Amino acid sequence: MPVFLLHRFADESRGIQGHSQAHLETALTFLKTNGYTVVSVRQVVEAVISGDPLPPRAVAFTLDDGFYDQAKTALPVFENYQAPVTLFLATDMQDQRYWSWDYKIEYLFKHTLQKRLEIDLGDGAKEISFATAGDKRLLVRNLRNLHKRSTNQAAEVAVEYFAERLEVNLPKEAPDEYQPITWEQARSLESRYVEFGPHTQRHPILAQISDEQARNEILGSWQALKVNIANPVPIFCYPSGREGVDFGAREQEIVKQAGLIGALSADPGYVHLTQANNNLYALKRFSFPNDMTQFKQYCSWLEYAKEKMSRR
Repeated sequence: MPVFLLHRFADESRGIQGHSQAHLETALTFLKTNGYTVVSVRQVVEAVISGDPLPPRAVAFTLDDGFYDQAKTALPVFENYQAPVTLFLATDMQDQRYWSWDYKIEYLFKHTLQKRLEIDLGDGAKEISFATAGDKRLLVRNLRNLHKRSTNQAAEVAVEYFAERLEVNLPKEAPDEYQPITWEQARSLESRYVEFGPHTQRHPILAQISDEQARNEILGSWQALKVNIANPVPIFCYPSGREGVDFGAREQEIVKQAGLIGALSADPGYVHLTQANNNLYALKRFSFPNDMTQFKQYCSWLEYAKEKMSRR
């Protein structure tokens, strides 16, 4: 079955690019009128563990990070459609209005008046132009991918460098366009259909930090959820989420020792409803596509059939 990963939701007034509410409603309407059942990630993992069947044509949804736009736009839609969804929180966003280096890089390029800069993307310093919004999005994506391979400390140093070169004042706390959901809001939204799970404290690339730091990030976020939420989901979600790149055996073992029953990656693929075909601590998800044809393919398992054919 497919599990979908969603991130930000569009809000022009606050300069946020992302999914549209209308597209999410279209997708949920398609599922409702074509015999699909939306189940929670908790149900998925419990079914894999127990071997009990899920409803035919099951689909699940997740949201990562814990931004206000997700709570404002997406969660009420899932609630209205009675479609379960799990929002994974990077809990220092709630506790300290913290924002991670990858979002800081995005902010800097969105707000700079500069249109070109000499930048090293891994193959030597070159002058790169970023005059349009599309240019900036592509450059930010490349910079994020580059710095995910370095330590989190080095990434923060790069943020300071770009802030100076781009002549942008970087707020210490998350500005409005990166406003997190508050614990009070999370408690008010928790329901039969809306659940919350752990996504580290400060959203680091776990593979780039020490054993102690990784343990603190994973256990700390789970503890914060248990303190602040009535019924948190005992399933972890890795930041960035590429197995073997952003997390590995060490992180999976920490999650398991914490008593969590499973964990989600961001690697594309289906969840197989048998333990034999799954790693419970690296379950796959598809990024929620903005194209309905592709969404229907994922839901109808045409994508799975294509994958099987390509391996023959």
